[in-house]
Amino acid sequence: MQLVTLGGAALRLTPPGRERLETAQRLDVSVTGPEANAAVAAGRLGAESTWLSRLPDGPLGRRVAAELRAHDVDVVAERADDRQGISFFERGASPRADARITDLAGEAVEELTLSNLSTAPIAEADTAYVTATTLQGPRALAESTAKFIQTAHENGARTAVGLLETDEWDDIESARDRLERVLPAVDVLIASASAVEAVFDRSGEPTQVTHALASEHGLDVVAMRRPHDAAAWQDSTVSELATVEVDAVDETGGADAFVGAFLAALADGTAKTALRSALAADALVQTTTGPMAAFNAAEVAEVAEDVKPT
Repeated sequence: MQLVTLGGAALRLTPPGRERLETAQRLDVSVTGPEANAAVAAGRLGAESTWLSRLPDGPLGRRVAAELRAHDVDVVAERADDRQGISFFERGASPRADARITDLAGEAVEELTLSNLSTAPIAEADTAYVTATTLQGPRALAESTAKFIQTAHENGARTAVGLLETDEWDDIESARDRLERVLPAVDVLIASASAVEAVFDRSGEPTQVTHALASEHGLDVVAMRRPHDAAAWQDSTVSELATVEVDAVDETGGADAFVGAFLAALADGTAKTALRSALAADALVQTTTGPMAAFNAAEVAEVAEDVKPT
């Protein structure tokens, strides 16, 4: 399966272990971005992943590209003089929650235009993925994201949108309008239950919610992730499976690994089998530090065998 994604990525600075940002003497550096993380996870399961973006032409932008390439993701990025986005992350310990401080304003990806990138990866892709958060970006990025979805749709790719978090959205009504404009060209929606409630004002049993979303927006597949289970709708059938119990080290990559594994498995299987792989990947990525997947296909398959119905 050839997967193409589009979006931004931040350099993530994290104190070692569970130290606090205000007292740490050093910070570990990694890369994170929802589409980039999903591309890595899908690649771990055999997909040929490409990430489209716009990066600063300097050491920080090169660091982002190098880390993704080290994960076998093909990076196609326009180079710019703008800044690199930064995210500071602090791991909590009960009862102290994880903490995150983002500094993304003015990052290079905000001015991304598809006309400055090769569109070959989109034309050749089997699956194209972007998050609704990227669609909510500044005007140039939002327009490029919508064009990315439409171009992939017109070229026959399976198009997928992730609706995973809405915490930092300023205007939910405007966000819903932007999302609904592109949904006619979308085949797969992968969402969190909380985001679905915030954007579409739908809550309740997964069977009803996923069926309603699919019917209202003409979707082929709807997957919904919740804290203790997940559901997937396809061909008027809903599968519900329980999440895997995990001794979590870092929960931040769970949703993106869920998406990447779901799309990779859906390419050759059903939504139910894809949901098993997604839940397994979700659990495994949480057992290592950092948001990018470090599992392999055999590990995902082994854990997926133990995924149980709700």
